[in-house]
Amino acid sequence: MSNAFKNKEFKKVVKLGKQLVESEPNDFDGLLGIGKAYNILNEYNNAIPYLEKAVNCSENDWQFAWSNIELMESNFAIGKIEKAKEFYKKALEYKGTKNSTKKLKGLALLFGFDKVYENWETLETDNITFHFQNGTSIIDKEKYIKERENAFLNINIFFSSYLPKKIDFFVWKSNEEAVKNLNKTLGFTNPKYCVSHNRDNQTKGHEIAHNISFWLEKTNIRNRLINEGIGVYFDQTETNRLEKAKKVLENKKIDIKELWLNGNNYSEKIFYPVAGAFIENLVLIDKKKFIELCKNQTYENAELIYGIKLKEIISEFNIKLNK
Repeated sequence: MSNAFKNKEFKKVVKLGKQLVESEPNDFDGLLGIGKAYNILNEYNNAIPYLEKAVNCSENDWQFAWSNIELMESNFAIGKIEKAKEFYKKALEYKGTKNSTKKLKGLALLFGFDKVYENWETLETDNITFHFQNGTSIIDKEKYIKERENAFLNINIFFSSYLPKKIDFFVWKSNEEAVKNLNKTLGFTNPKYCVSHNRDNQTKGHEIAHNISFWLEKTNIRNRLINEGIGVYFDQTETNRLEKAKKVLENKKIDIKELWLNGNNYSEKIFYPVAGAFIENLVLIDKKKFIELCKNQTYENAELIYGIKLKEIISEFNIKLNK
């Protein structure tokens, strides 16, 4: 099981763990291992029974800490927020390992459980729970909320995704505040938990689109070009994306295949507009094939979906982009 974890073979972890607990029903490592693996695989409902049993089989502080942390994660991810908070409070009671303490702190900051959120305002719509830090520049929160709820509905008309919970949408008063507390720059989304942390002046749809597109399929494989392109294309702004992409390139030549394979080598300033324009192009060519690509965004999968036409699509787009 340990080797399978190291090799990120999480289905194998589950299989081996089940074999172990079949002969040793109260084996803590087996129960926790299965629960952790299911959480990583986004199969939270499957994780919970094993983690609840892991709590009952715990004897040491570190065991209680880990099992409660994993239960906090499972319950939050399926929208049982109050239950998740209870497990968070229980986990705080125990002296965990270095790794469990780090995970607990990280998830508490991501989920909004940490004391830093004590004075934030929370407002809900049908699909989004908004969390506002005091001091944001948003004057009309009702309008802000309505625009983003509408953005959710508009985007999901396209994708028809089923999200396991409402999006928790955190709005910070400044990027500096977020960096100070989260050690991460805004905005960003962790769609595994349907969580977005935002600047107060971000577009209506970018982070929402990341959450929705992720849940087309829980085992999705993402790629920076396609994933960020989705965020830009569905950001709910009216703009000529191709012209915007051409403008940021400033006559530099760029190849979409290179961006697809080595996206991390490019700055956001160039990457985002180009990615958004390319996604617009793919949607116009064939919506059904684009939806399939969203589930596994690798170049190799695109070759399977589009066949020999992929090279032609990229070549034609490169010509338009580099004119």
